[in-house]
Amino acid sequence: MGQVDAVAGRHLQLELRFEHALDVHVKFSLGHLLDERGYVLHFDPPAARSGRIVWPVLLNYYAIGAAVIVGAASGAACVRWIRSGVGSGSAAFRAAAAGIAGSLLFSAGGFVVTGLDGFTLIHVVYLVLVVGVPLAGAIVLVLARERSGVITALCIGALLAIPVGIYATHIEPFWLRTDSVELSVAGVGERIRVGVLADLQTTEIGSYENEAVDRLIEAAPDMVLIPGDVYQFDEDVFDERAPQFSEVIQRLVDAASTVFLVSGNTDTVAGLRAITEGTGARVLDNEVETLVVNGTVVSVGGTTLFSDEREAQRVADRLSDDDQAGVRILLAHKPDAIELLEGRSVDLLVSGHTHGGQVSLPFFGPPLTLSDVPRHVAAGGLHELDGTAVYVSTGVGRERDNAPQLRFGVRPSIGIIDLVGDS
Repeated sequence: MGQVDAVAGRHLQLELRFEHALDVHVKFSLGHLLDERGYVLHFDPPAARSGRIVWPVLLNYYAIGAAVIVGAASGAACVRWIRSGVGSGSAAFRAAAAGIAGSLLFSAGGFVVTGLDGFTLIHVVYLVLVVGVPLAGAIVLVLARERSGVITALCIGALLAIPVGIYATHIEPFWLRTDSVELSVAGVGERIRVGVLADLQTTEIGSYENEAVDRLIEAAPDMVLIPGDVYQFDEDVFDERAPQFSEVIQRLVDAASTVFLVSGNTDTVAGLRAITEGTGARVLDNEVETLVVNGTVVSVGGTTLFSDEREAQRVADRLSDDDQAGVRILLAHKPDAIELLEGRSVDLLVSGHTHGGQVSLPFFGPPLTLSDVPRHVAAGGLHELDGTAVYVSTGVGRERDNAPQLRFGVRPSIGIIDLVGDS
């Protein structure tokens, strides 16, 4: 979701390369930043010359700095309160309050540049939790020898945020899984295998994205559905990077022959058509395509995000018509397309968008899904909603732009949906 910018140009000979805690590899050249791991950072030459840095180029580093300052200040203050004889409970409460206040203060500083953006707040808070909190705990453990057993336990607990942060940032976002489900549909003869590749949402095709495509091809799908957010980069580099995505689409077409796409938040119908030109894949722009798969008539209707709702409504009306023969599949970026059916049903709605929330808490689920469907549906997988089978992919990629690059409790996935006869 969201757009990011990049500037094309010749690189200077001198380059500085480093990694930070959010797994972003950055190359400084000719006044702009190019990320090699899936995050394009815009820093235009005029802005560089004037000393103005365009956000979110350094949001990651700003958030890390904020976390270090908040953690160090909270830890030092806690040490002082403990030494002054304040009770353990009071010292811990004051330190927590100071940390919360500092997080809000630095988030507000970010808002000055990004505007009132929830992802900026989440970014700062996340790094305070996995960097600042352990730092505060370590400071207290080292400097406050007069601490109580309760404070010691809290500090040791705070250190556990370190492996959590490493896992959420460096492991789970790339721990790809195959989500295989089976759906009984009346009228299906021979099994129809549908592959789902949702939310690549990347600036370039790398080894991770190729792994996702390889896994999908290995599953031997009869058709592949791609519910948007294929790429996320600026038009300035479209011509340079589009061939990478065309190659991916061609590989899928060569394997499955039938590939349908719809646009999402970060791509466009025009962009997808340019990428798929000559591949044999079809971009559905509020259109319905009917074909025969393994002897069964299948109608796939694709709705376009940010388009005339009346056009999308016509697609839903046609698919949900009782006279529409065969298997009826609605392909949409957001699961909220269920609302277009207005109480009627199709055999299957395939969507992405939510990333499963990217973060899912035990016994609660994802706190944030950016969807109006029930949280357990937006969390991913196959569900029934208003008489329609709804499949929501947790996606391959992750939220970019101002958001922290993480997943926790929601592994990325490709989807395999086996449509079988309703015996």
